[in-house]
Amino acid sequence: MKFPESTRVRYSRNPLVEVICQLRFPKILKIEKEAPVDFQEAVRSDYPLFSTPRTLELSLLANSQPNSPPVLLGQGLSYEFADKAGEWKLVLSSDFIALSTFNYKSWEDFRTRLSAAINLLIEYYRPSYFTRIGLRYQDVIMRSELGVANRPWRELFKPPILGIFAAEDLPEDDFPEAFSLFVCRLGYADAIVSARYGLARKNESNELGYFIDADFHTEKITEIEDADEHLNRFNREARNFFQWCITPELHQVLGPEPIEE
Repeated sequence: MKFPESTRVRYSRNPLVEVICQLRFPKILKIEKEAPVDFQEAVRSDYPLFSTPRTLELSLLANSQPNSPPVLLGQGLSYEFADKAGEWKLVLSSDFIALSTFNYKSWEDFRTRLSAAINLLIEYYRPSYFTRIGLRYQDVIMRSELGVANRPWRELFKPPILGIFAAEDLPEDDFPEAFSLFVCRLGYADAIVSARYGLARKNESNELGYFIDADFHTEKITEIEDADEHLNRFNREARNFFQWCITPELHQVLGPEPIEE
């Protein structure tokens, strides 16, 4: 593990706003040329809503800059399947499959849904291998929701993730925007984490929160049967990374509940 090993917990005041997993593979023209009728029938009980956006955009929810471009997961025809509550979304395109949720409960729950989708991809389209595997976690800390509205960011986050807010002589209110990023090698499977962090608006309110957007991924060719190992490792790395970012005070404010491995 690149980041210090941490205890696995479930936060009662969970700051996660979205989790996304994408697996890319060499383009399969059949997916573009034929409607995925059998695939839809197989997932329709869990994802009854269907649409076909031409370009799939993953907005950087944490980005408070109005003119910043969206992050593109893929371009071209894609098939989008969603649950009736709008909390889960499964996307099939000619060169990737992606699962995302706004209601993340546990890795086991997410992985079960993801494994089912991958198995259907294999059954109906037989991808040769994966060219990119990515697991992305987006967290937003809103101080008012946690009862720490008067705490400065430097008491909630550790220096490496604070950016400009590590300075004690610059008032936070003077910064309507702040955005930083880094890319770090993880030391296995050519994997890296791309981390973006700074100020965010979680909703339509004027309150600025602090976001951490961490994308763990590898672009090394991966055999289909090895994908699960990478994803399990990314999930564990994501847990370690988040706890590396926050102070013990914020950890306790979030209400950690230990989970047995």
